[in-house]
Amino acid sequence: MIRSATATWTGSPAIGEGLVSTSSGVMSKALYSFGSSLDNEPCTTPSEMLAASIAACMSLILVQEMAKLQLKHEHVETKAVLTVEEDKGRWTIMKVDLHVTAALLEIDEEKFHRACRTAKLVCPISRALKVPISVATTIEPVSRRAEKVPVGAR
Repeated sequence: MIRSATATWTGSPAIGEGLVSTSSGVMSKALYSFGSSLDNEPCTTPSEMLAASIAACMSLILVQEMAKLQLKHEHVETKAVLTVEEDKGRWTIMKVDLHVTAALLEIDEEKFHRACRTAKLVCPISRALKVPISVATTIEPVSRRAEKVPVGAR
């Protein structure tokens, strides 16, 4: 499998802007910059795209790992927070904090945490990063709808 993206940059580093497109076409000439957009236009950044990438990867791999353990879910949500700081004149990703929430049909914390640990280890995006990655988890029970019994059927 090969995935690709193309990015162009116009202008100076401080006040320029770029466009990024993916081979799938999902992103097509999406505006990006180093920081936030000066004109308040919707704009992303390379760090934000990386955060989206690791969040999406973690959710997908976690669902695969939960399936192997026969742990059924309604949904999984991962929020990735990248900490980017200037270090010796260079911007550096210092760490990634993942916040995973899963709505499980049957709560089994041991299986869920095992699936989370494995997902973090096998996610190709997290494996590519050389920074500390933490995972905080929340389990939400899925409230089953009470079956409606017709009046007089009891």
